[in-house]
Amino acid sequence: MILKKIHYIISFLLVLLSILLTILVPGGPVETRDFSHYSETVLALFNIFLTILGLLSFIVAFLVAKRKKYSIVLSALFALLYILVYLFDLLKIFPTSPVTMPSTLFLIEVISTFIGFILIYLCVKYNNLEAKNNENITIKFSFYKIVSTLIVLLFAIGIVIFATKSAMG
Repeated sequence: MILKKIHYIISFLLVLLSILLTILVPGGPVETRDFSHYSETVLALFNIFLTILGLLSFIVAFLVAKRKKYSIVLSALFALLYILVYLFDLLKIFPTSPVTMPSTLFLIEVISTFIGFILIYLCVKYNNLEAKNNENITIKFSFYKIVSTLIVLLFAIGIVIFATKSAMG
């Protein structure tokens, strides 16, 4: 029974990882460390990466729910990226801060890392179950998809600007 619904669990976990990442935006209630010793460019690029990862996670989760085979590979890749982001922070590799990591941030990052590992496991399991399905990848563009993409892009730019300015102190 659960194996038939595994794609919904994968979608849910991917969305959950994105939401957990979103609440860690610098200047928000959880991420209170100071990163003013980094250049604005470095912080902006890091925030762009995190924003893209978070927003694309929602799109990939939708594709997983639609049972697009290629989305499982993307889900596993995104899970790995989340794991790397959190491990780099937990191991004090990047980003570093003279301010101690708040306990709530630490807890969310540890939980998110475990969720990432679970997500990779489920993706491998699902991929093995669906190995017989040889679906072709097709992408269709429409006016509404392009406008929606532009709106999301503007939203993402706003997030990056806010997060970068907040991290600069």
